[in-house]
Amino acid sequence: MSAGMTEALALGGAAFLVGLSGAMVPGPFLTVTISRTLTRGPASAALMLVGHALLEGALLVGFAFGLQRLLAAPVVNSVLGIVGGAILLWLAFGLARDTLSGATVPVPGAVTPEPKLGPVIQGVTVSLSNPYWTLWWATVGVKLASDGLAIGAVGVAAFFIGHQMADVAWYGLVIAATARGRRILPDRAYRVLLGACAAFLVYLGLRFAIAGVSSLSA
Repeated sequence: MSAGMTEALALGGAAFLVGLSGAMVPGPFLTVTISRTLTRGPASAALMLVGHALLEGALLVGFAFGLQRLLAAPVVNSVLGIVGGAILLWLAFGLARDTLSGATVPVPGAVTPEPKLGPVIQGVTVSLSNPYWTLWWATVGVKLASDGLAIGAVGVAAFFIGHQMADVAWYGLVIAATARGRRILPDRAYRVLLGACAAFLVYLGLRFAIAGVSSLSA
């Protein structure tokens, strides 16, 4: 095995471990993944990861044109916090409304239409709604991507695949556990869980928006 391939494999392993530690931190993507698994099913929730991966792939391309400098700008992080907070509050409102009305409770044999904000697009929007995700990519992500570029195309590929495998491993486990739990949850407990997801999204949305406004006014 060549030295470049060995370095690429080592980088891929590092990207997997670093990515896993980040994926396991509770945040909006985890909360929306759980709620989508409960309301739309595991396949729909898994498609959120496609949107998430496409966004991160676009970021890697953007880094070649200096995008990391824009992401690291304080005003950009503040604006993302405000806009992201608004998106999370909107998602929370929709989830709470449907939970209270009973629209999220599946009817046996019924076909539930997919909302306009499909799972792939929602994977993108929920990722962008989290300013900490942007900050991670503007710092840790840039460093790992730079290491991959120093190795070559195989290094960039190893970093990207390793990072995405971390997301797949963790969220695959979350989706499987949630789907299994849904089959044994009574409707009342199901609604309580969705209500808790909506409340957490409200908390995150307000936290991100307030932090963004505070940074802009400082």
